[in-house]
Amino acid sequence: MKSRGYLLATTSGVAAVAAAGGVQAADMAMKTPVVAPPPPALWAGWYVGVNAGTNWQHATNLGYGTTSVTTDATGFIGGGQIGYNWQNGNYVYGLEADFDGLTGKGSSNPTGAKGSGNINNRITWLSTIRTRAGLALGNTMAYITGGLAIGEVKDNFGPFSCCTKSASKTRVGWTVGGGVETFLTQNWTLGAEALFVDLGQYSGPNFNCVECAGKATKFSHQAIISRLKLNYKF
Repeated sequence: MKSRGYLLATTSGVAAVAAAGGVQAADMAMKTPVVAPPPPALWAGWYVGVNAGTNWQHATNLGYGTTSVTTDATGFIGGGQIGYNWQNGNYVYGLEADFDGLTGKGSSNPTGAKGSGNINNRITWLSTIRTRAGLALGNTMAYITGGLAIGEVKDNFGPFSCCTKSASKTRVGWTVGGGVETFLTQNWTLGAEALFVDLGQYSGPNFNCVECAGKATKFSHQAIISRLKLNYKF
């Protein structure tokens, strides 16, 4: 009888320990931390917006042999852009196209042996198609950008009273730069961007006056752009 009671007591103890262990295991399972899902791809998708800022233009004029004159101008730039981003973790990749109008005209009035002249240069509009690569930290992204630049240039070269030539061309060049962009709300972002633009050199019409016969004109245009951008992300 004593053995039997001992057996029952032992069995009951084992069952109690097992039950307690099961409760502790279940309690531990309930307390196991849940792994948070990866952060949403905030930057991925389409966006469209407007921009405004300042442009600094620099032009070189070459004509009548070795006569070379440079002009500089500062003006306003404004327009719009559209783009698309892909996001992989903190890395953001995208494409962006924009179109802007520019103000500002560089002028010079050189004086030579044959009299004074009048030289004017300007970029009237500019469009870029660029890739972007950025690093996003939460709601803010820093990026570099570069690609194709297309713009209309207008030039007038008249270093002497008898030799004046004008040209208007749509030029294709390149651009490179960078910027910072941050979310203001769930859909609106504000950014600051700087670009260097080079539209290259082209040859204008030859002079046809006696003193300058056969001499060609050449023009080159560069610009530095600093602007703010407001985008709506879909």
